[in-house]
Amino acid sequence: MPADCQKNAEPIDTGLSAVLPGSTLRVVEAAWAVRPRSGRRFLLGADDIRFFEGDVLLVRTDRGDLLVRALQSSLRSTLPPEAFLRVLRRLSPSEAENQLARIESREQEGRVAFVDLARKHDVEMHLSDVEILQDGRILFAFTAPGRVDFRGLVRDLAVAMRARIELRQIGVRDEARCTGGLGPCGLPLCCSSFLRDFTAVTIRMAKVQGLVPNPAKVSGLCGRLMCCLAYEHSCYCEMQKSFPKVGAMVLTPKGEGKVKELQILRGTLKVSLGPGLFEEFPLADVQWKGGGKTSDASPVEDETDDPAELKGLED
Repeated sequence: MPADCQKNAEPIDTGLSAVLPGSTLRVVEAAWAVRPRSGRRFLLGADDIRFFEGDVLLVRTDRGDLLVRALQSSLRSTLPPEAFLRVLRRLSPSEAENQLARIESREQEGRVAFVDLARKHDVEMHLSDVEILQDGRILFAFTAPGRVDFRGLVRDLAVAMRARIELRQIGVRDEARCTGGLGPCGLPLCCSSFLRDFTAVTIRMAKVQGLVPNPAKVSGLCGRLMCCLAYEHSCYCEMQKSFPKVGAMVLTPKGEGKVKELQILRGTLKVSLGPGLFEEFPLADVQWKGGGKTSDASPVEDETDDPAELKGLED
């Protein structure tokens, strides 16, 4: 927020958190935190609780209350309510140590019980994650090749764990979120770090960005299209409006040629000037019919449907 606006945006105390006049944004103590063992990250927001790096916090999620550890000290920030998880309280060091040890023990006990009982009931299920909620419930997330009748398994798990059990079948993207890992960029997976919701990712996004339609190049650890393909798609589409279509005839300083590839971020085009003769030209040096603008944001309009080997990568 500009400095000259900050003076006029005095927060109003509502008893929950500060709300900026005329907006739904809230002024909260915000920082990133990680769930112990699984490594999944969350953006936290606290109404009036200042917390510091290493603090263990009780937060409210859509599944229930969980314990997480702060990765950094909180800073006063302005965020929409849906962007963060609300901090309920900060645990003392002794309470945090006892709670985390109990949760770790229960998680390990749950994993062993799940594997043994799944084998006993002869159901093909792969355990992805175990969550111990503060109200005593235990959530098991699993993957399976098809629909599974796990009613008998739930009953036996409830007896073995002496707790209320919830089983949730998840997809391959959610499994990657649970297990975590490093993406092709070398950074932790977006889904296991900061992404809270999955967005639709299509082959068209990869083509617009000029990526080779090869599954190994555009798919993540989950086997589906990488989530990051959607981050800059709108920017590519907007910039592409000033480019000719792939396959269009253009006039270059070296004569007429056919557009074979767009280098949108570099502002250049690869043009075929003859058999086996390709050259790259800046967009400003190229002329084409239509006055230099095109309303179609697709550089692959002349291509056929998506390659067969990419079927199944989309949601």
